[in-house]
Amino acid sequence: MAAVLLRHCGTKLRGGLFKTHALCGFSPQIFPFRAFASAKETTGIVGLKPEADWRAKLTAVYEKTLAEASMLPDSAAYKKLLVALTNERLAAVGKAEDYSALEDAVACGQVEQLLQQAEDELGVLELMKREKPWEVPTGHAVPVLQFKPGSEHNPNFDRWSKFDWPGPGKP
Repeated sequence: MAAVLLRHCGTKLRGGLFKTHALCGFSPQIFPFRAFASAKETTGIVGLKPEADWRAKLTAVYEKTLAEASMLPDSAAYKKLLVALTNERLAAVGKAEDYSALEDAVACGQVEQLLQQAEDELGVLELMKREKPWEVPTGHAVPVLQFKPGSEHNPNFDRWSKFDWPGPGKP
């Protein structure tokens, strides 16, 4: 009963604590109901259920991502970006007091969406390890396309300057 009244009449304080109002029938004191502050009833997204153990799952997926990324060559730009992003999010998970603090700090969706993104990134990481896009075969040459004024590739090159592209209503 107290939890229901707190949900309707309480004011959320820092750290997941609730202070009740005199209108609820309780004396105005602080009740430590962290379970109610850190649990979601719904994500509001069809098919995406709330994750009760979000901190442990996110930490495990981020640590697995870092372990898998260590197998990539240090020169790969993908590895540099992935490790930087994963470390940043792992630090945010460690600092966050509750799920809403993490969602505000990362600003890339709800914790359940962050977990989906992290799991999807593991799939991309497996693909990158298999395909090795940073390795260029010996003798492979990339054709360079150069457009010349008046060529058949860009017949309007002379007419348009770099600052005067035709917009809506222009010929």
